[in-house]
Amino acid sequence: MLNSYFLLFFEFIKVGLFTFGGGYASLPFLYQMIENYNWFSSFELTQMIAIAGITPGPIGFNMATFAGFKTLGILGALTSSLALVLPMIIITSLIFRIYLKFSESKLVKSILYVLRPTSCALIAGVGLRLFYSSILKNNLSFSNIDYLGLGLVVILFILTFKLRRDPIIYMMIAAIVGVIIKFC
Repeated sequence: MLNSYFLLFFEFIKVGLFTFGGGYASLPFLYQMIENYNWFSSFELTQMIAIAGITPGPIGFNMATFAGFKTLGILGALTSSLALVLPMIIITSLIFRIYLKFSESKLVKSILYVLRPTSCALIAGVGLRLFYSSILKNNLSFSNIDYLGLGLVVILFILTFKLRRDPIIYMMIAAIVGVIIKFC
């Protein structure tokens, strides 16, 4: 049992160390946990994303807490949350001391220039995987497409670019539509 906590701690400390670009950048790591450890399913990952997005606090932290709880209960939630933030606390403390000195460095600017699109590509890759697993219901035949879900994705995607509102609004709309569909 203690090994499980160490493994959970190790996996989330990796997330904390190598995630750049916000909470959604942790998705490739969480998806890898699905494949390697089967601690939670891809469906549960989509639920984590939705819940983490509408609850107060950082999305990555909320997902780590939820994943840890799902895996090993309350102590798992504490373990994964601590592991996620520990590298950030240490690295931020170190970087803060030297950032102002090197902020105009061409090397630092070049590194940040490359990290931004890399984070976007990782998030997009996981987004496509989650899209296929939720909309296409794990089978690529047209008879298994959830057309209502696909329609909602298309409408919210268009609204995102047309209205340029906070993404939380669209997540709340999707949650409300999901509740209405489930209970009607």
